[in-house]
Amino acid sequence: MGSLVLGIVLGIVALILFTTSAGLRSGQAKPGAGARITRLAAWLVATLAVFLVGTAGLVVIDAGTVGVAHAFGTVQAEPLLPGVRFVAPWSSVERYSTREEQWPEVSGETEDIPALSNEQMSMKVDVAVRWQIDAKDAPRIYTEIGSEEQIKSVVQNAIRKGVRDGMVAFSINDISQRTKIAETMRALTDSALVTRPREGGTAFRIASLSAFFLRNLEPPQQVVQAINNKIAQEQQVATERFKVDVARLQSDQQRLLNQTLTAEALTKQYLEVLHDMKGSNNLIVLVPTEGGVPMLDIAKLRGNLRE
Repeated sequence: MGSLVLGIVLGIVALILFTTSAGLRSGQAKPGAGARITRLAAWLVATLAVFLVGTAGLVVIDAGTVGVAHAFGTVQAEPLLPGVRFVAPWSSVERYSTREEQWPEVSGETEDIPALSNEQMSMKVDVAVRWQIDAKDAPRIYTEIGSEEQIKSVVQNAIRKGVRDGMVAFSINDISQRTKIAETMRALTDSALVTRPREGGTAFRIASLSAFFLRNLEPPQQVVQAINNKIAQEQQVATERFKVDVARLQSDQQRLLNQTLTAEALTKQYLEVLHDMKGSNNLIVLVPTEGGVPMLDIAKLRGNLRE
């Protein structure tokens, strides 16, 4: 628009210069230097004016962006895709990014979204979302939403709404089902990004979610303490149960040992030992008696008899 106005102004200036040059030439048989210079300046200004007017309707849409042309309250229905485009010289162009956007932004701080569980217990939820707009919906987005900053604000509000509505569908005991909770929050956020024009008509999507990450789900501190206490109690009960099982096993082993170590079993073991010792140089002999099983050291006994 500025180029068009400047071109018109320069055109008027060129017309004045042409008129002045003609006036200077009319009173002279041979044009003087002043008339020639004025005419040359008129042509230069006229050329510049034509160039400005001719290029006023050309706009360049960069890659990864989409343009929306509007003028005098009217919005062009077709979006301006990347490349060199021609619009009415008096139109303005609003540009939007069609690349993936991230929330929270890389340089921004994380946001803990307060949300209530099914039992109305306060939770802190930290999510990260990637989203982008569809180029074909840019004219409707401009008409209904506005600038790119306003679009970001709408998307952030939709994320907060989806997180809160998704969290209230789960109880405090379901916080371990992170994948299911994240899927529910994503679906509700995605539906919140669909809006209907104020003047009626079909609904359209403000933006689409590319990814949804549930980074942290923090219950109230008292709940965390209760969970830790429960885990500690369960570990203590498991330890005590293990000790009881070990004591029972030892008792069973002792009872089995008492049942199997009879006099007959000991005599049998004695005979087996004697059988194994027949080829041995061992001089110690086990002699079973009614009083027990004493050991006779034959070598020591021989030494005592010699003395």
